[in-house]
Amino acid sequence: MYMYMYLFIILLLAVYGGISCYIGLRTAQWLAVVLPRPVPAGPYWAAVAFLALAFLAARITASWLPLWATELLARIGAWWMAALVYVLPTLLLVDLVRLLFRGVRLVAPGLLPGLNLVRVTGAAILLAFAAVLVCGSWAARVPVLTRYELTIPKPAVAYRELNVVLVSDTHLGTIIGKSRLQGLVDRVNQLEPDLVLLAGDIIDDDFRPFVARDMAAVLRQIRAPLGVYGVLGNHDNGAEDLPTFREALAQAGIRLLVDEWVEVDGAFYLVGRNDRSRDPAPLAQVLQGVDNSRPILTMDHQPDRLGEAVAAGVDLQVSGHTHQGQIWPGRLLTDRIFEVDWGYLQKGGTQFVVSQGWGTWGPPIRVGTRSEIVQIHIQFGAAAAAQDAGVN
Repeated sequence: MYMYMYLFIILLLAVYGGISCYIGLRTAQWLAVVLPRPVPAGPYWAAVAFLALAFLAARITASWLPLWATELLARIGAWWMAALVYVLPTLLLVDLVRLLFRGVRLVAPGLLPGLNLVRVTGAAILLAFAAVLVCGSWAARVPVLTRYELTIPKPAVAYRELNVVLVSDTHLGTIIGKSRLQGLVDRVNQLEPDLVLLAGDIIDDDFRPFVARDMAAVLRQIRAPLGVYGVLGNHDNGAEDLPTFREALAQAGIRLLVDEWVEVDGAFYLVGRNDRSRDPAPLAQVLQGVDNSRPILTMDHQPDRLGEAVAAGVDLQVSGHTHQGQIWPGRLLTDRIFEVDWGYLQKGGTQFVVSQGWGTWGPPIRVGTRSEIVQIHIQFGAAAAAQDAGVN
């Protein structure tokens, strides 16, 4: 089994290396046309290798490199990943067109003018990629507010309604840091939430920046009378030492729920599921001791265990994880993988809300998706029944 895994890793690295060399080669050809003097081959290919290996190096060397160096490598590597996504298929398309042109000239000489397309296509690709980066950075850094009006027919004691703010996939770490987090906290507080839910991937693989940059101090500024709760996602590295991870989040004012539930102000239940990548317990087992006559709200980072929530009588489940693909055409994949990769779904007696996430993983851009904060206004019991009947 390990042999197959190693072979797969070697094959993956070989493909990645080949793609990086292809982009480097085509870029060198363009530079040879547009620059008055040739670029020295040694330094040029060293720079290409550095770009291609930066993201991987940031992960491998994180334990011994200074934090600033890790952050620099991660950011450089993330932009290179964006280049792979969009520059590679564009170059392949250009090469296909060039082959077609050559074929036409062989079959019908003189039909097409003898144009040198390298200069024009190179400039066009560069401008298009720059536009993608600018627009994608804006879409990733300027969140939209998505609102939902939901009703849960169960009574919640003294609560007729609840203002919940959902934030998923903050990915705090080497790329998303303290200044952006401050903007998120300010926006959340403007919504005056009763309850704030952080639906996983709070941390982006490396826990050091969260501690070293004292991001907990920013998160403590969130104002929510009923509390701030979070669950683990697949990128929340550091959670392997769960007590330490819990304590770090507790210092940020976040109560972490890992396959457990809490009764909030004696009115409703909030359940936090462990991520599917971390050997979670069955939901029915987690819910032991819960009174199903009261509203049950659940956080589950990945929206792929919907049937369990319906069978267990959950009233509302919130999730994240998908980023709705983050970068087009990724959303075409998430739409096929998940029954609901973004938005609202009702299945049986359970309502599901999936956020496309506030942060990003890898390239700090979004194409075809937006950074998102979700506000959910819930009406309970008699208030919900009155609204359904048209009574104010």
